[in-house]
Amino acid sequence: MMAAVVLVNLFLAFPLIFQTYKHFGVTLTPMDVDDHLTLADKGPASMYPPFRYRVLAPLIVREMRVLPGYDIGTDFNESPTAKKDFFHFICLNFGLTLLASGVLFLYLRDFVRTGFAWLGSLLYVFSFTAVTTNYIPMSDPGCQLAIVTAIWFLHRRKPWAFALTCLIGVFAKETVLVVLVPWILIRAWSRRKDLVYLAWLAPSLVAYVAFTRLLPAPSDVPYYQASYLVGNLMRVFSPATYEKTFLFHLFLGYLPLCAAAAGFVLLRFRGVRVRVNPELALFVFLLWMGVVMGIGNNATRLAFMAFPALILFQVRVFEALAHYTFPGHFPLSFQDNSKDSG
Repeated sequence: MMAAVVLVNLFLAFPLIFQTYKHFGVTLTPMDVDDHLTLADKGPASMYPPFRYRVLAPLIVREMRVLPGYDIGTDFNESPTAKKDFFHFICLNFGLTLLASGVLFLYLRDFVRTGFAWLGSLLYVFSFTAVTTNYIPMSDPGCQLAIVTAIWFLHRRKPWAFALTCLIGVFAKETVLVVLVPWILIRAWSRRKDLVYLAWLAPSLVAYVAFTRLLPAPSDVPYYQASYLVGNLMRVFSPATYEKTFLFHLFLGYLPLCAAAAGFVLLRFRGVRVRVNPELALFVFLLWMGVVMGIGNNATRLAFMAFPALILFQVRVFEALAHYTFPGHFPLSFQDNSKDSG
């Protein structure tokens, strides 16, 4: 079933990747693109933290140089090698995004009917944040695949697979740890035995810290500037400081979530209760954390890493709306028939 979902999503999303490599404009995308191409070309020693530790996708792209490329008109780097790497990066990230949509489908299918689980996979593939960051040279798709796969293994009680996924995923992007630690803590609020997964997460943390020690940053390049973070700490409560890009990406990036929230309120007004998965709180935490790091589109990118929780809430609401609007055609799903209720 997962293979079928990935294949259908591929055909539906192919125009996105086609438009990316035909009409790419760096001004419309995060400026990390050139950093990832440099990382692929010159290796981690050429970059500053935290990019120098996000080596998984760039190293795969470097190995893909034996494959044919495509002459893309990149207005920020005219190197033939960069153009070839650019095309391979797009192909790699497109594939990782499709795989993540397939794993997300498997996760959602334990909570809603198959059709709505597939709808959730499409919400991921076509989300504003995914369209603007997942089909270009970035580290987000690999990180998102690791996150949703680890969450699915956690949900399915497969600790060894969970640990291995985290160990690999942390070298796609360290955000894997930023997401999974609070995810486990939120789950443990009602399921104390889930705290043991923090121990299964430990090998990836140790491996990542060891890698940063083996390849330390120059002394004049701090990993994170504490004064900058503290200065931004309360900016979330100062709307006057928000950048327009932040508001723009927040609205478009989470339009389905806004629609689901409106549907949730409507259903409650009619006396219908839709279960809210507690991991949804992670979205708020990551959004605040992103704002602390800088009020721009990067804040909404970080918040999107909670997408398994966001999309689960959305499809639950949409399924309930469909049922109570057309009860004869959309019976409610076999909610919570899996090993845990999520």
